[in-house]
Amino acid sequence: MKRFTIFLAVILIIGCNTECFAWGREGHATIAYIAERHLTPKAKENLEKCIDGRSIVYYSSWLDNHRSENKSWGKLSHVCHYNMHTLKAIGKPHKYMKSSISKLKKYRTLTDSALKVTIYHFVHSFGDYHCPGHVALYDCTGEKPKKAHTSSYDIYLKTKKTRFGYHTLWDSGIILQNHPDWGYMDWANAIDSSISQEYIDKVTAGTWEDWLQDVATRTYKEYKIFDRVPKKDKNTPDDQLSVVDRQTMNDYGEFAAEQLLIGGLRMAKLLNEFFGE
Repeated sequence: MKRFTIFLAVILIIGCNTECFAWGREGHATIAYIAERHLTPKAKENLEKCIDGRSIVYYSSWLDNHRSENKSWGKLSHVCHYNMHTLKAIGKPHKYMKSSISKLKKYRTLTDSALKVTIYHFVHSFGDYHCPGHVALYDCTGEKPKKAHTSSYDIYLKTKKTRFGYHTLWDSGIILQNHPDWGYMDWANAIDSSISQEYIDKVTAGTWEDWLQDVATRTYKEYKIFDRVPKKDKNTPDDQLSVVDRQTMNDYGEFAAEQLLIGGLRMAKLLNEFFGE
């Protein structure tokens, strides 16, 4: 319990840096591990040859860990931007993902170093883009897109009786608080042990851009995370902030778990397409 309390204090400190970390290491590792479980033998072999024989789980948080070492990596947004009216992905994050996917489709033409960084970016950011807290909605009715909804604000977390970053809650708070003693293998085994092929086919149908739109739709329309827990001014006192209670945590926990699973299954489908021949 002491270790969890210390960790909670740390993420409270970094919570105001809204695009700093995503899903947390457990979330990223869970998505990558689920993806790895669904790779074909050929895809797994070819992929691991590109990353020194290691698992993609090893590199699932690489972009967070190394962003300070290179400005170009640090500029890569870990939050996906959407047109709030069409819920289609827009802007630089979508552009970076499109570029990474285009490169991986012809990965044999890349240099070893370029290939590694492209794989690291894809594995990390594709996982990020399935995190509800990494949905940013823009009003595109004017001459220039205007930010309308993001998770970059504080809420009052009733289960811990404290002020908490809403973005950080989605990144790691929900995962850690609902199952504080679980690691990524526990998560993967719990949510990926008995799914049907019918379910896999359903959630991986369509294109990767369809999948991003699905994330935005579920986040904004189905679970209504911005309406259910509305933003308050940053100077709002703790007792006047929007409250996340236990029922909300339970509902959000189910949503987060499903997004971890879906993100892993979709990642596997693309990696099998890229590296399966």
